[in-house]
Amino acid sequence: MKLAFDIGGTTIRRACFEGSGIVDSGIVFNDTHSTKDGNLKEHLEALITESIGAYAIDFIGVSFAGQVTNGVIASAPNIDLGALAGSSFPLWIRDRFNLPAAINNDLKCAALAEAALRPECRSLFVVYIGTGIGGAFIEDGKLLSGAKNFAGEIGHIPFESAPFACGCGGASCLELSTSGSGVAKLCAHFGINAATLSDLVPLVGGDPNANYIYERFFRGVTHAVQTVAALFNPETIVLGGGVAVKNPVILNHAQHALKSAFKPASKANIELSTLGDNANLIGAAQLQNAAEF
Repeated sequence: MKLAFDIGGTTIRRACFEGSGIVDSGIVFNDTHSTKDGNLKEHLEALITESIGAYAIDFIGVSFAGQVTNGVIASAPNIDLGALAGSSFPLWIRDRFNLPAAINNDLKCAALAEAALRPECRSLFVVYIGTGIGGAFIEDGKLLSGAKNFAGEIGHIPFESAPFACGCGGASCLELSTSGSGVAKLCAHFGINAATLSDLVPLVGGDPNANYIYERFFRGVTHAVQTVAALFNPETIVLGGGVAVKNPVILNHAQHALKSAFKPASKANIELSTLGDNANLIGAAQLQNAAEF
């Protein structure tokens, strides 16, 4: 069995998968814990020990809400890493539990899950719009990682200047316009009593600042889709994340935007993710099979 974790800014989700860990293999159990419950390394150690005691675990995979390079967490803006900072997660698991393990960025894990759901698709790019916006590319079952595993970071391509800085230090990252956090910060900046894209909808048409934020969000969707089409030429683009799933109009806008993209790449299929909250966990279980280049 494969033990999978999805570590975010506030929670640790845990699941155990039977068989190969593919989408239809079934989750034996899953639960959720707080990342604020003391030392993260000690907390994970306790959860792993408990899981190993109950199930025949042969692999541990982790989806992480931050940047990961060669098994080492490179950045985690919303998580107190403690003793995990700067150390190799797979080596720690091997030394402590004598088990193979892997860790990767949450978007790359989500991409692995989406690809597992579409085994016939040769090239796939995921764009997840939630609190942030991120992406990852898979071709022939392999993740495109880049020199430091930052490949596919669509949220940090230059877009329109914002009145506040991105977590990476940039002032014009796409994430500042086309994400849940970007919308919330723009609303606060303009003094609008709204925190989400859905909150903005009733205000559009009557408040020029609400119009601006809403239209800016969708200009960013167009920019993301057309950039992905031109640079990666995927067969399929999968939209996921809480904001995208809760606002189907984003899918409609993305499909329209693709029609005016780079023509040789404009025939890509765009669809909405159906994996919900389990995408990262399913992808974490897939890390055992993923070969990166």
